[in-house]
Amino acid sequence: MAEAVVANIYRRRIAARMAGGANIAPIAFMAFGDGGHNADLTPKAPSANATSLNNEILRKPLAAITQEDLYSVTGKGAIEANEVVGAGISEAALIDANGNLVGLKTFAPKFKENDERYEISIKLRF
Repeated sequence: MAEAVVANIYRRRIAARMAGGANIAPIAFMAFGDGGHNADLTPKAPSANATSLNNEILRKPLAAITQEDLYSVTGKGAIEANEVVGAGISEAALIDANGNLVGLKTFAPKFKENDERYEISIKLRF
């Protein structure tokens, strides 16, 4: 599984804020998608230049957000048993309260069955 990357568009918002620009909204959502893998089911490398997931299929409020150390933040999201049944989830992203991409990760697809609950964590290192 690839390590999560902080999106460059988010890094630019941080820099602008430090120069007196607009406030930065807190991380509030996790988006899930099925476009994070290649045809052979291997994960695509996540790109810091991304502005969205390759193919978002579900967005939900975060289940939890924590700061585990001085230089990272971890968001946790969950897909419930009745959601996106049959989908091959292979990408996830942290999204701020304004709908802007913060960071993302990709992984080999997990094909969602109707009796399964998936929980995904994304740790962003600053």
